[in-house]
Amino acid sequence: MDWSTSMAVSPIGFLTALLLVTVWHEAGHLLVARLVGIPVKLVALGLGPAVWRRSGDDGVDLVLRALPTGMSIGVPGRRDADGQLRRPIHHDILMAAGGPVASFVLSLGLVGLAVLLGPAAALYPWLVATAALSTLLALLNLLPLPGLDGGHLLVLGIAALGFQLSPQQEVALHRYGLRLLALVVAVIAVVRMAGIF
Repeated sequence: MDWSTSMAVSPIGFLTALLLVTVWHEAGHLLVARLVGIPVKLVALGLGPAVWRRSGDDGVDLVLRALPTGMSIGVPGRRDADGQLRRPIHHDILMAAGGPVASFVLSLGLVGLAVLLGPAAALYPWLVATAALSTLLALLNLLPLPGLDGGHLLVLGIAALGFQLSPQQEVALHRYGLRLLALVVAVIAVVRMAGIF
């Protein structure tokens, strides 16, 4: 296996690709939030416990977490504790769609760069693999499951039609959805490692 192919499948190559596609995806949410005027209160890089935290002059908390992969942003809920909307619902729809759109744009850019460089280029396999990972991230996030972008879009679409969950119900729905998704991923990982399927 040559260097370029091993980069595409090596742990460092995979972690680099994962960091790029998740940060780019969340940056899509961040960009849309800023464009439509949704205040961003948190920008966190990585997963796990915080190892560094700083509050910016603009009121945004910047956080570096222990595992250097992934990114998340935090914005105030779309409704206050009394259930009153803080902003138009289409702003939240645009923000929820911003991540998957950014992921698709990244995929197109990486494929374009790979085509421009050609298959003989050292980074060609990594560019193609990273583009595929970005597309997969976008598609998985569009699944209408609570906690994912598609779940947010579903809840927002239903809310736009007049059916509203309370702010607490909405947070609980997404929280339990993410927990269920993490459990499913863990079970699949254990089953695969055990060689059951």
